[in-house]
Amino acid sequence: MSLTLRQFSPDGKYCAYIGQQGKFVVHDVEASAVHQVYTPNLHLNAPCTSFAWIQTGNNERTTPKGKSKKSRLSLAGQLLVAFGTSKGGVAFYSLATGSIEHTCKGDGHTAPITAIYFNAEHDSDRIYTAGADGKVIEWSVSKCAQRKVHKIGVEKLTCVMAHAGSILTGAKQLTLWDRESDQTVRTLVGHTSNTQLLHPIIVGVDEDAVVYALSGSANDRNLSLWSITGEEKNPIAYFALDDVPEYLSPKLVGNKLHLVAVSRTGVSHYFVRDMGKLSTKKPYKASHMFEVAIDSTGQETKVVDRLPVFVATVQYSPQQEQILLGYGTEAHLRFEQVTIEDDVKWNVIIREPVKLITGKAKDGDLKTKTPLVEDAEYLNPVNANKKSVKKVEIPMEVRLENLSLLPDRSGTKTKSGQKNMIHLLVQGLHSKDADLLRLVFSNNDPEVIQQTIQRMPSQYVSALLNELSHMMQMKTMHVQTAVCWLKHLISIHSSQMMALGSSNLLGEFATCLGIIEYRVEHLNSLSRLRGRLGLLLEQIDRNKQTVTPEDQANTNVLVYQEGDDSDVDSMLGKEGIEQPESSNEDMYDDEDVDDVDDDDDNEEYDEDKMSANRNGTTPLLRQNGHGVHKKDASDDDESEMEVSD
Repeated sequence: MSLTLRQFSPDGKYCAYIGQQGKFVVHDVEASAVHQVYTPNLHLNAPCTSFAWIQTGNNERTTPKGKSKKSRLSLAGQLLVAFGTSKGGVAFYSLATGSIEHTCKGDGHTAPITAIYFNAEHDSDRIYTAGADGKVIEWSVSKCAQRKVHKIGVEKLTCVMAHAGSILTGAKQLTLWDRESDQTVRTLVGHTSNTQLLHPIIVGVDEDAVVYALSGSANDRNLSLWSITGEEKNPIAYFALDDVPEYLSPKLVGNKLHLVAVSRTGVSHYFVRDMGKLSTKKPYKASHMFEVAIDSTGQETKVVDRLPVFVATVQYSPQQEQILLGYGTEAHLRFEQVTIEDDVKWNVIIREPVKLITGKAKDGDLKTKTPLVEDAEYLNPVNANKKSVKKVEIPMEVRLENLSLLPDRSGTKTKSGQKNMIHLLVQGLHSKDADLLRLVFSNNDPEVIQQTIQRMPSQYVSALLNELSHMMQMKTMHVQTAVCWLKHLISIHSSQMMALGSSNLLGEFATCLGIIEYRVEHLNSLSRLRGRLGLLLEQIDRNKQTVTPEDQANTNVLVYQEGDDSDVDSMLGKEGIEQPESSNEDMYDDEDVDDVDDDDDNEEYDEDKMSANRNGTTPLLRQNGHGVHKKDASDDDESEMEVSD
């Protein structure tokens, strides 16, 4: 599940997030109501993938001086939102007009923008974007143009931060780069998955400033604090949460860090720590925790439901002893200032459901409602006395469990099981059902995997690759399964992948390449060569084994060649030679002769042979019961045969 981007405006008056289908929703914090909803026109604009609030100065403008005064729009003192689009461009959205004011010039990214960073205190005219193509691009706010491109690598970047002459990017690991030379300064090791949250903490001003970075990853329950100006490669402090972090808001008061983090379970954690007394012996626990429960008084159920906390911060609270909570769903958010009590660690706030607050009945509504009948059956004298048969509907989960995926008694997978594997895989990829995909990926049989991928439609290759990339970020057991599926996917559907083009193919494999490079960093070059040779050999074997129906239809079952009479004569003897009158009838006639005659013939043949050896003459050969004299090869070419009874 992707993280919903959410952020407060610089003055704390608005809270915005990117919802489904790239919609940009702005809530009014004071009124707890939706202020604006921007839906991009997919024919003209691309969906929003990331955003950042920008408060322009009094002397800034975004149009060139050469244009007329009517066409030149001064954006001095306006509140803008910088959008990162799925096409890799940057556009500026005006909250006053509710539309896109300007689009930055430049080639931009070749893949969707995943993160935008803007720091008005550090540089008010420069924003940084990170994309799935592994690039970091600097943009000018005043000129609405691209300034510089940093080609960092091929791995998909998920967050970015910049300060002074350094750029910090997040993916599987956090990497610190030099902004001028694009060289790696050092790699920060500590996260086990992609970094999805990154926020700077600056202590001091100008040259004496000490820069820290606070980060959270997709599968870690801890927030990590890093020192950017120092030389440490490991975190200097950990902050423990009950689940994966989804939002964080730090505030520095003097030398104390006030940190508010919201977890995936909808619980807000509040930390207060001294920046000069940090250690890594054990993760720090929250000083206060806040959650919102639904008031269940007057209801029969004893289960208390929770209203998840969406955002929380102490940066825009009027008093230091208060925390601003935004709870509810994305469609119905309510904001409230809550007082922090020092002696209470776990604060449970009981509120009415948000839907009841926003959906009050009007004065003209009737209290009684007429029920609507969807299915009505009219009875006649024929079927009035018949009992109605209840229709039993089997849930989809039960139907899927009944599908046979187990091997038969012979130990081989049946054809129905293979078809079910294909149907489950396609259905899981289409609906993004984690249970179905987990059931399919639990099979590690290479033959079943190969046949499943061969029969899978080509339009699901990209979706399968994304699921495998997500599995490769998990534990070793899941990585082994993902590598087995990825191996067969590349060997079978390599032609479809090559047809995507280099840029699109690089975007699809960016996450996989980053994880593979991270895991095979210590392997030698010969072990990497094995995979390429195996891919070529598998393709050659598969081409030899593949027989098309046309080739099978054209294959000759039997070949018969009718010979000439000359060939028969050459086999029996040369022309002009008198052939012995021997046939199958002679053989059957000889079988009727008594055994005594056969013994006599054999004795006569032995005597003739012995006498011929003594006299030096040619022995008498017997053929089919007849004696034949054979001449020397030095005689005439026409050999003669004497036949005697």
